[in-house]
Amino acid sequence: MQLLETTVTQFELRTPPGRRLHPPEIRRKLLMQEVPHIPLSYYAYLYQVVGRAHHWTSRLLPGKQLAREIHIDGIAVHVLSVDGAPAGWFELDWARKPGETRLVHFGLLPDFRGLGLARYLLSEAIHAGFAVGNPVMTLETNTLDHPAARRLYQEAGFVPVSSRSVTTRAIEA
Repeated sequence: MQLLETTVTQFELRTPPGRRLHPPEIRRKLLMQEVPHIPLSYYAYLYQVVGRAHHWTSRLLPGKQLAREIHIDGIAVHVLSVDGAPAGWFELDWARKPGETRLVHFGLLPDFRGLGLARYLLSEAIHAGFAVGNPVMTLETNTLDHPAARRLYQEAGFVPVSSRSVTTRAIEA
């Protein structure tokens, strides 16, 4: 097993956005929706397709354990579809820390990168995060995530508040 060193940065957003971003004009049908009680196999698919390249491991769990993590009140998964195919997704958690909504996972599937969807998807995540009534949104990103992630979060108003070094295991391609 190969180990990787990464720097994890925590970000906060304390000001709700003024307006929602419009989806990019890509001449394709877009649908943004929450997926209540998402099927575990669908969640695992989204998680692995987006996270594999970035060595995501926190949700590589057996079914019952994964269900205990994501099928609870205060966890919401939203999926962006393009022409009926999943294109991106995010997971919000306001169950574990009072007064805070955490953007746990966020990403676009590889086939849909470069279409201008990331800003739109993040805008939707921010609006959904503040809609639960908490005064702060947080997220963590690391140096293994997509190279544009940190800049995207900062452009949306997130401010870095702390960082730490972490060792994680590499995911085999």
